[in-house]
Amino acid sequence: MNIRRTTHLLLTAIPRAIHRHGYGIQSPWAYQLVRDVLFEPLPYYAYQEQHLTTPMQQQLFRLRNHYRHQPLVIIHEKGQAAMQHYQQLLPTITQDTILIIEHINDQNYPLWETILSHPHTTVTFDMGHRGMATFHPKRIKQNYLL
Repeated sequence: MNIRRTTHLLLTAIPRAIHRHGYGIQSPWAYQLVRDVLFEPLPYYAYQEQHLTTPMQQQLFRLRNHYRHQPLVIIHEKGQAAMQHYQQLLPTITQDTILIIEHINDQNYPLWETILSHPHTTVTFDMGHRGMATFHPKRIKQNYLL
């Protein structure tokens, strides 16, 4: 991990801790997503059935369940392969698409910066290890550090 990204993670630790519980998030949609989907503390109905043991797996399962009627695209690749995958997806992204990017804290940080600066990206959630981007044009551009 590079020094710039490490410094960024250290400086954003307090805002992350505050927003992780939904405090300071004014949008009802974003607040509900953070509280009830991204960081739900209670056990979910199918964790044991699906053999989901890590919090990362459980969070991804909750996201898939929550966005079951919308296109959910997950980029698992790292580095240049992830950037190529994103470039291929770019023409097919609609306002309903939810984009999940793994490893944004190290190998995919340049991709995350590209997504944040894209004009069609509206609301993003930076969870430190995983990023989520939405593209709905009626929402105000915002980046939440969770």
